[in-house]
Amino acid sequence: MDRIVFLVEDDRTLVQNLKIFLEMNDFKLISALNGKEGLDKLSNLEQLPDLIISDILMPEMDGYDLYMKVSENPEWSRIPFIFLSGKAEPDDVRFGKLLGADDYITKPFRSTELLLRIEETIQKYIEIRKTSIVIEHELKEILKFEEPSLKKHRRADFFYIFYLVWNSKTGPEIKDFFPKNEIPSLNLKELTSQLYSTLIKIYKFEELSATNQFTIRVVRDLVDAYALVEKLDENIYSNGVDTFMLCAITPNSHYLQSKAIKEVLGKIASTIKGNKELNIKKFWEQLLEIE
Repeated sequence: MDRIVFLVEDDRTLVQNLKIFLEMNDFKLISALNGKEGLDKLSNLEQLPDLIISDILMPEMDGYDLYMKVSENPEWSRIPFIFLSGKAEPDDVRFGKLLGADDYITKPFRSTELLLRIEETIQKYIEIRKTSIVIEHELKEILKFEEPSLKKHRRADFFYIFYLVWNSKTGPEIKDFFPKNEIPSLNLKELTSQLYSTLIKIYKFEELSATNQFTIRVVRDLVDAYALVEKLDENIYSNGVDTFMLCAITPNSHYLQSKAIKEVLGKIASTIKGNKELNIKKFWEQLLEIE
């Protein structure tokens, strides 16, 4: 089956040329002339695209606004997104990437360069998805929740931070978590411990610490888990512990929220690796402030 590229671009000639070129390379191209039309088409597609490419300067809705709308939709936010634009100033490129886009390609460009960037971006997401499928399979017995009962809770009830270490003799150990009043049906202690064990099982320690960050959907349209795994410096190894995992449990988030969540986990990791006192409640409060 051909991979699908969704192109939002108001230059009809460019669209036609890319359509011919991509179809020659086993891609199917679906196009829209502006962000508003793009959202309408995206809403009605039977199969989601493998990649979205968007110009920035367009009538009715520009590429930045389109990206924000896509990133706010839980179903679309995991589709890789590339900006394709004549705005080539360093600040423009920096802003596009700061928003969270996977890549930023400036016009004019070579078709072969675009094809390479498309292939690399899609392949990266395929690998991420494969890992997610394996993790979700390993956790399937734990990830059985009664969603109607969970939906009775407030959004704020789904924010948790767990700090675990890996003991070479006994496996995962929970060092700290907050808040202490867990939602019983989520079974988060078992979930986070099993997630850590699964990541260790899938990856060698070196590969795991290099890959570093993982996201899984715990409950569809409701709860996500963000995991960050780091190695400890040799001078603070103790009792067979040389890696740790941080896990943030949060309501389903769009891309910019996800980025902020990962930044909070990064701050916690820096605190731990710096051998500083950890106030996990302070970082949990930072999660609550993410909008």
